[in-house]
Amino acid sequence: MGNGIGLEIGNSFFFYNQKNEFSYFDQDDRAKQITQSMIQSGYIDCLHSYGDTDDRDEIARALDSLESSNCRLEVWINHFGVSNDICKKFEYMFLHCEGDNPQASAYHTDLTLAHGIRFAWVGATTRIVGQTSRPKLATVFDPRYPVASTGNVMKEVRKQILGRNDERFALHRSNDLLRPLTLADGGQVHEFIRYCNHPEGVPIGATSRGLAYVISKRNLANLISREGYMIAYAHLGKNEDRTPVIAPESQAALRHLARLNEQGEIYVSTTAKILKYKFAHQAIVATQVLRDGREKITIHGFDDPIEGKRVPSIEELQGITFYVDDSHQTDVFLGTQQIKELQLNPADKTGRLSVTIPLHSLCFPDV
Repeated sequence: MGNGIGLEIGNSFFFYNQKNEFSYFDQDDRAKQITQSMIQSGYIDCLHSYGDTDDRDEIARALDSLESSNCRLEVWINHFGVSNDICKKFEYMFLHCEGDNPQASAYHTDLTLAHGIRFAWVGATTRIVGQTSRPKLATVFDPRYPVASTGNVMKEVRKQILGRNDERFALHRSNDLLRPLTLADGGQVHEFIRYCNHPEGVPIGATSRGLAYVISKRNLANLISREGYMIAYAHLGKNEDRTPVIAPESQAALRHLARLNEQGEIYVSTTAKILKYKFAHQAIVATQVLRDGREKITIHGFDDPIEGKRVPSIEELQGITFYVDDSHQTDVFLGTQQIKELQLNPADKTGRLSVTIPLHSLCFPDV
């Protein structure tokens, strides 16, 4: 792309591969060190299954490698065609999903969740722009492609109807980003939904060129107006029919996205950071009290539907914002511990002031 755009865009990887694709255990030491650095810095934030293995011992070896190199991942993503995928509700898409079946040789979710995986994508994909807001089918329809986009609208309508009784489509019906998911072995994760849309189909949208449509000016304007979340699904490596690596129209779309990020219109970050922020936003329990001319905000903890009530770390509270009457006369506490580093914000479009527990940008490693 020439000059970079400075966005926190996450990536994924797997450990084993039989198709001559990049995988951790099939690379030299230099590639492994780079992968470790990218995980430690947060730029590789998703485990895209373990790859081509159905051997629990090989999976244990992979997790040992992560933990011995001080690498920890919190996001799981199913991968087409491998038996260690988890949750059978979208198995028709992936062929095999035995990773949470204690009777299967590929069983691993007891180990994987113990490692620290909290969030999982098991197949739910939407064409609707902006999650955690009322589903708006108009964001799917594109008058430039009336026939194709009408068909896509009907597909989303069908998912919402099915979601009344079919647990597979519960996220589609609610249009939320996260919901608790119980796996076959009783383990629990926060399931999330991904966004991708294209008049020629989702597989075309998830390519180097298709990304331009997924994050088009029209779609980003809809996202801003709806004040929603969006985990954009893309494969920048699907670019066999073109040079350069990232198609020119997608380069332009990414630069536009970077401008919106710089202007504060959209917050762009990795999958893990977005999911953790969304979780914190919905799980936080806090009170605000005005006393002696100062506003005291006390964060009591998270009401976690999986782990129960617990006290978060300050790192988990990054980006959490409270409206206040006077930001200069406000104190924020995590339990009894005062959070002294606060970002004081000017009035927003509502006319109200606010304070934010600061977001800390990722630091790209020297690789």
